Amino acid sequence: MFSNLEGPLPSAMRGKHLLVLGAYSRLGSQVVCQALEASYHVTALVQTDKSLPFTRAQLQNPNLVICVGSTLSRKDLEKVVEGKDAIINCLYPSNKPWKNNNPNLLSTTQKLLNEVMIAHGVKRLIVVRLKTEGLTVNKSWSWIFTENKTQNDKEQQEKLIMENSENIDWTIINVGKLSNGKLTENYSLEGDEGEANKAVQKKISRADVAHFILQEIGFGKWIKRTPLIHGEE
Repeated sequence: MFSNLEGPLPSAMRGKHLLVLGAYSRLGSQVVCQALEASYHVTALVQTDKSLPFTRAQLQNPNLVICVGSTLSRKDLEKVVEGKDAIINCLYPSNKPWKNNNPNLLSTTQKLLNEVMIAHGVKRLIVVRLKTEGLTVNKSWSWIFTENKTQNDKEQQEKLIMENSENIDWTIINVGKLSNGKLTENYSLEGDEGEANKAVQKKISRADVAHFILQEIGFGKWIKRTPLIHGEE
């Protein structure tokens, strides 16, 4: 089902209902697909409905609503946040300078999202923090400049989240090197950031990260914590 956000979403889509931001990404699309398999109602807010990373069967699934809009628009966020049980934020800006038009994408989105979640009484939020690899001589100055801005943006985003702990039950998931491997359900979780920095070097599949996100939605074992997830390889 597609929506251009001109009218309210169907009330029949309420209940076990998730909003996924960044559904176009390889991680975000994994979250959407696994959530559909687990019979969640999923709304994905995307900038365009062209070349969506889903199969025809998934797009025809009545539990999936694709909304075309912007995370930088409070009006668009109001439409998709209302009635949700949880928000999964997989947004990550492009590291290509010509594609990254807003250096404050994450923090600006988060500020609006906080306001809208609080206004609609939506408390559960899961955010994915992708670790950046060390700089190498192969990376251009434009890449370094972009990455530095992204890092500052991420830090501001997380500050905004934690400042609203009274109203938002957040979990910030630290993820190291990602792979396109299969779902194994065989991964490890470490405590809050700083307890296992070496573990960040162990690759984990996007499918396994998505699996943990949905587990956390169900059980809420890491509320107001920043777990580190990594593979077993």
